[in-house]
Amino acid sequence: MEIDIYKLGERYNLTESEELALSYIVNNIDKALEIGVRGVAKECFASTSVVMNLSKKLGYKGFIDMVYRLELTLKSSLEKKSVTENYCLDFSLQKGMKFKNILKRKKNKPIFVHGVGFSNPIAKYISDKLMVIGYFSMMSEYMENVERDYEEKPVLIVVSKSGETAAILNLCQKAKLKEVPVIVLTGVKNSSMEELAELSFVIKNSNLLDDRNLEKNDFFGNTILFFEELVEEYLK
Repeated sequence: MEIDIYKLGERYNLTESEELALSYIVNNIDKALEIGVRGVAKECFASTSVVMNLSKKLGYKGFIDMVYRLELTLKSSLEKKSVTENYCLDFSLQKGMKFKNILKRKKNKPIFVHGVGFSNPIAKYISDKLMVIGYFSMMSEYMENVERDYEEKPVLIVVSKSGETAAILNLCQKAKLKEVPVIVLTGVKNSSMEELAELSFVIKNSNLLDDRNLEKNDFFGNTILFFEELVEEYLK
């Protein structure tokens, strides 16, 4: 589920009973509407006042308003996941949250982005996108830049359609030795880069055998569209 019960509990100062009621509603949204306030309270071994206080703390008009709004939030989350899956073969909400956690610990964390050949302008787009939303992001193909002393350990993001490009693979290997987190955007499952990465996304690639990019291929376009969805959902 996209709704983080623990964070909501902290933000709205929910009691343990209120968190339990919220968790029940989120995980049984249809049944919660059917059984109403008393039914939810009974399922959670709580009083009806706990459920009503929960709706007030979250800023809803009442129980029914709360359940409907939570249902809309959950549906929206699933729709966004579906959109992201249009471009990525192995996307999951867990991977999305891991991406967020790697990049959002501190915004001044250096982020180096690299790609060669046709992947280079895609990497440049990703770097520029991160920069305009406030991240310390730059293009770099040299490990010396990644190895410098920074207040925060840097992150390396690489784009490689094959996941086997020698120059990028070498950079990923060096980054792993230095315990620098590597995020890989590739078009091939089980590639060498994917094995080295802390996080990888396999982007839909309509022509796996076209190494020279002579034929129509959607990998590069899908990578940009996927990254836009990723940023919109997890970094803003």
